[in-house]
Amino acid sequence: MPAAPPIEASGDNGNDVALTVDDAVRRHSWVEPLTQWGWVAKSVVYALMGVTAIRLVQRNPTDDEASPEGSVAVIANASFGRLTLGVLTVGLLLYVIWRAISVAVITGNDLTAWGDRIGYTFSAVFYVTLAWTAGKASFTGLDPQEPSTVEDLSRRIMEVTAGRTMVGIAGLITMGVGLYFAVHKGIGRSFTKKLAGVSNSFAENEPKRKTLLVAGVVGWVGRGIVTLFVGYFLARAAWRFDADDANGFDQSLRAVAGSGLGGGVVIACGTGLIAYGVFCLASARFRRLGAHDRE
Repeated sequence: MPAAPPIEASGDNGNDVALTVDDAVRRHSWVEPLTQWGWVAKSVVYALMGVTAIRLVQRNPTDDEASPEGSVAVIANASFGRLTLGVLTVGLLLYVIWRAISVAVITGNDLTAWGDRIGYTFSAVFYVTLAWTAGKASFTGLDPQEPSTVEDLSRRIMEVTAGRTMVGIAGLITMGVGLYFAVHKGIGRSFTKKLAGVSNSFAENEPKRKTLLVAGVVGWVGRGIVTLFVGYFLARAAWRFDADDANGFDQSLRAVAGSGLGGGVVIACGTGLIAYGVFCLASARFRRLGAHDRE
């Protein structure tokens, strides 16, 4: 590949950063496939979450957690678990690198651009935490599962001034994120804008890309609904002033499973999470870095 021409200063710091990173990616072809491996690690986490969610409604429900940390625990307890966790940790860190670069290549200062920056930054922080959990379990061999982080954090926040309001706002924001995932990403198929050669129209895709499109739609809707549940229980905790109502992924799915028609809803959510894992795996090779990689 011929060397790309040098980037001249334009006076726009945002554009300069984006063009510089884009140029670096083109100059160093190994960067892109290396960071794409992060999506493979992410696919494992969500697929295991989905499997565990479905097992929650079986006759003999599992004690495993239907959460990212629960997925790490499942791997830790399997044969060659510590070695697998080491590989998973590297993959998750590569995904964090991908997200950091994604923030850098976004141009513009409109609301959408800043929304993407904030979203990618929070995503990077979340997966750094998960990588730390996986890495620690790989190194020490200890069970990575901990008591409900969401419930514990909510209780601590509620103890401070205006804490109840903060938890309520966090719940509403989380519900908004869930709706964004389900409606904009899933039903609206906006995720195709970040996939090279994949159209948001089923008719315009070849069979393999059609399968990828289906997995993406089902996966994003499923992930969105689960996120919506987490936000709902956070908002309800603030409304009732009861931190015990604040649930993470696992406890939210367990609460829904124990309700009226909850079993079917949880199975649908689990299927969606598995589909999202398949989507992450299948879409890795279609992902492209660069200034065009934004919605």
